[in-house]
Amino acid sequence: MELIHLADNSIVLILSTFGLFVIAALLEIGGGYLVWLWLRERKRVSFGLIGGVILFIYGIIPTLQPSNFGRVYAAYGGIFVVMAIIWGLLIDKKRPDRYEIIGGIIVLIGASIIFYAPR
Repeated sequence: MELIHLADNSIVLILSTFGLFVIAALLEIGGGYLVWLWLRERKRVSFGLIGGVILFIYGIIPTLQPSNFGRVYAAYGGIFVVMAIIWGLLIDKKRPDRYEIIGGIIVLIGASIIFYAPR
């Protein structure tokens, strides 16, 4: 019975931390995209200001993770890469090539090892 309880806690921890990583990635990519639109696509300055606020909020999200700064950001890097590929597919309508897919899988495996390996 105790083993099931530990497994339940592990699943909740993995889902909650992974969810925080995804939220952080969406905020960072979305905020950066708005700044990109402002500067590169000559959109209104409000795009840049809103993007800056979103990037500020993004900076808060990783502090909610239950690990140290270096480990959180190392693992987050892998999630960010995969989310950026997904963003490119959904928003930029750019289909990833096989090297982006292979690289995304590799960094996702690496991020999982960094953050979730038992210590």
